[in-house]
Amino acid sequence: METMDTSLDWLLENLRHRTPGIRHVLVLSRDGLKMCHTRELHVDRADQLAAISAGIQSLSLSASAEFGDGGGAGQAMAEFGGGVLLIVGAGEGAHLAVVTTQEADVGVVGHNMNELVEQIGGFLTAAPRRTARTDWIGEGDRIGMTGETGRGGRTEWAGTGAEQTR
Repeated sequence: METMDTSLDWLLENLRHRTPGIRHVLVLSRDGLKMCHTRELHVDRADQLAAISAGIQSLSLSASAEFGDGGGAGQAMAEFGGGVLLIVGAGEGAHLAVVTTQEADVGVVGHNMNELVEQIGGFLTAAPRRTARTDWIGEGDRIGMTGETGRGGRTEWAGTGAEQTR
């Protein structure tokens, strides 16, 4: 499944070039799919960074719910040997993640990230993925992606044409 939107890459590149110490910039969906990223970040590494960032942001939201006011996490930061990972919300269902060098001024980086989100937050929106749908197709019969059976004893898998009868 292709999730990349390269129309915003130039904005991410601009953030990287105008902010000292930024190594990589990535936009990801809430569930950890990369949406777009800077050129130097290889596709496999972008997938990895998206998954890590989604996990950190999820933990931040849980901490907010348990120990804060439950209003959600505004920003998350993880420091590691050689750099820092900063994550901010970037529109409905999207996050902006930045990896910096150890020498970067995280205050300046965070400010520039928030400035970018304010300017283009409407474009950094990730619609929620659709879940498996279950439709009612007749009296007592149900069609669904899971192969569950309704009362009629017949199972159909949506979109496949496969049918199993008991």
